[in-house]
Amino acid sequence: MGHLVITAEERKEKLTDRLSTQYSTNNISLEEYERLIKYSQNLETDKELTILEKIIEGYERPSANNYDNENPSHFHSYGGYSDNASQNHFTLLSSRNTSGPLTVGNFVNILSSHKVVIFEEDLINSETILNFMVLLGNVEIHVPENVNVISRVIPLLSDVSIGNNVRNRGGRKDLVLTGNVVLGEIKVKINKKSV
Repeated sequence: MGHLVITAEERKEKLTDRLSTQYSTNNISLEEYERLIKYSQNLETDKELTILEKIIEGYERPSANNYDNENPSHFHSYGGYSDNASQNHFTLLSSRNTSGPLTVGNFVNILSSHKVVIFEEDLINSETILNFMVLLGNVEIHVPENVNVISRVIPLLSDVSIGNNVRNRGGRKDLVLTGNVVLGEIKVKINKKSV
């Protein structure tokens, strides 16, 4: 019996992680996310867990995101083929440093500090999309000087700043930033080691 409880709790935890990913990629609204999290806390039977899994699967379909229709290279972030360059990062009440190859990335930052260091060779595709959900936290992104940075981040009582020496056109590759920042900060700077 104790083993079944652990299994149900593990399933709930995995479902919560999947919900967080869908929220961080803007596939569900904050209200929907909160409602489903609250619903998941009261689940007791396997049938109820299966129902919630089906609901989440509906959000995870590739058609749920416009980028999938425009660029098939993003398919892997929603359950298709996978590679090591697709990354999901969740940071809560802590500090984190990230670097390495990227094709797409989802970053959830709550009351935390996250430093992302990118070199030109880390950007595998000609366009890389990083999606952010920052709540009362800060993200610092260091990019090479020959990479274009395009910000589509929506700040709410927040600051999204891109250094004057960071390109927005004419570079070899594009780094597109999307998502939301609430009472937080995203700063983009030139990576001094790449100069």
